[in-house]
Amino acid sequence: MKSLKYLLINVISIFVYLSGNNVIGDTLRINNGDVLSGELVGVSGNVVTFETDYAGTLYISQKKVDSVVTEADFTIVYVDGSKEIKALSSDLDIEQLDVVRRGTTSVLVINTAWKSQLTISLAGTSGNNESRNFSMFSESSLLRSKSEQLLNVSQTRESTDAITTTDLLDVKYNFRWLRSSKWYTSVSVDYSYDPLNEIAWTTVLGIGGGKKFIEHSLSDLSMDVAVSAVYQSLDEFEEVSPALRVASVYRKKMFGGRVELIQQNRLLWITEKNSGVIDGLFGLRFLLSNALNLDFRNNVKYETDPAKNSKNTNLTYSVGIGVSF
Repeated sequence: MKSLKYLLINVISIFVYLSGNNVIGDTLRINNGDVLSGELVGVSGNVVTFETDYAGTLYISQKKVDSVVTEADFTIVYVDGSKEIKALSSDLDIEQLDVVRRGTTSVLVINTAWKSQLTISLAGTSGNNESRNFSMFSESSLLRSKSEQLLNVSQTRESTDAITTTDLLDVKYNFRWLRSSKWYTSVSVDYSYDPLNEIAWTTVLGIGGGKKFIEHSLSDLSMDVAVSAVYQSLDEFEEVSPALRVASVYRKKMFGGRVELIQQNRLLWITEKNSGVIDGLFGLRFLLSNALNLDFRNNVKYETDPAKNSKNTNLTYSVGIGVSF
């Protein structure tokens, strides 16, 4: 029995030892001597973003960080403009870092590194229809050293009266290929389905470019312009029209990242018809925990040439609970 007992103790000890040595984690040392363990998200705007299991996401001034050690490779852009891809080590001078992003040699990467947010909301609309809505909204992002992928999907069940109930779908995908620290080439695909509208579905394909005016751990602002083709399904036929697409995205985290402001605008101008559509989103997200948040949104859609007997402006306001994963 003693030999069996010692054998079990040895097996458990070896298992614990191997498990401990296989743990992948990053280490951040602050100037006051404190050492944090977790995962480095990135460095930009003189702010180091670091995720921990015990304190959530931390935003630490770059001046207060002594060193960062990572397991994974990152793309490092130095203040002198030079760039390299490698893991961060303790001998790296933090003050010489301009931007640090997750590193990869592949431009297009699809894997479990996507960060997603799913929000379930109750909403109401005013404008062409006074309705009550139940909606699900998801947004996903994958940020890499040379690319960014952004995906937004919205599905809404709209009830205008006791009889009319309609499912609406809106999908937006944007791929950005980073040409430098500020400029990028973009490819976008937008799809919307609205059977109550004169146009049942619309697909917009665009290619263009844009610039990051602000890239910061606590805020970012970007704008891009794309030449587009608009595919629309009308009552009895389909049509294709050239268009110009202009879009902007602004995000700002406040109160230590507990509150996030979201502002998105898009102008789609169809040149043949000399008409356009402006979509605007204003949102506030309150972080309840690392995974849960309270989400308020206000969407405005303005059409310069609406369908007959329709108003130019539709307003949708919603409140919901979101889950991050």
